[in-house]
Amino acid sequence: MKFARTGIFVVALAFVLVACNRSPSETQSQESAPTAPVETATLPPPPAGPPPIPPSTELPIGSVDSVMLSRPQDAPESMIIRVLGTAPSAGWTEPKLEPMADTSGDTSVKSYQFVATSPETAGTGTATQPLETELRVDALPPEVKTIRIVSATNEVSAPVAQ
Repeated sequence: MKFARTGIFVVALAFVLVACNRSPSETQSQESAPTAPVETATLPPPPAGPPPIPPSTELPIGSVDSVMLSRPQDAPESMIIRVLGTAPSAGWTEPKLEPMADTSGDTSVKSYQFVATSPETAGTGTATQPLETELRVDALPPEVKTIRIVSATNEVSAPVAQ
C-alpha cells in the first residue's frame, strides 16, 4: 500500500508541476505588454536611370578597352594610335579620337577623347557594341612620353616608344 500511495503522490506532483510550468512574470508580461502601433515605412522611389542619349549626337563612348601605339615604316617620326572600346548600345557610328586640351601643364602626356555618334533612333537595346578607331599623328612633339585615351567611364594610357 505504501507503494501505491507513493505512486499516486508522484503522479499528482507531476501533474501540478506541468500545470504550473509558466512563471508569473511570463504570463504578466504577455497580458500586460502594450502593443505598439505598426508603422509602415514609405520607401523612397528607385533611383532614375541615366538620362536618355540624344540621337545622332557625338559623345564619349562607354569605355576604352585597349590602346596600341606603333610607328609606320615610311615615317618613323609619326605615330599611329589604335584604340578599341565599347559603346553602351548598338548603332554607334563614326568612332574617332579628338585631341583634348591639356589643363594640367604636363607636356609629357598627350590626351585624346574617344568619341562616336550615337544611334539615330532611341531604344537600340542594352547590348554593347565594340568600336575601334585609328589616328595617325605626323608630328608628335619629342617631349610626349605617354598617350592617354579618355572615355565616358575610364581612361587608358600607353607609353610612347622612342
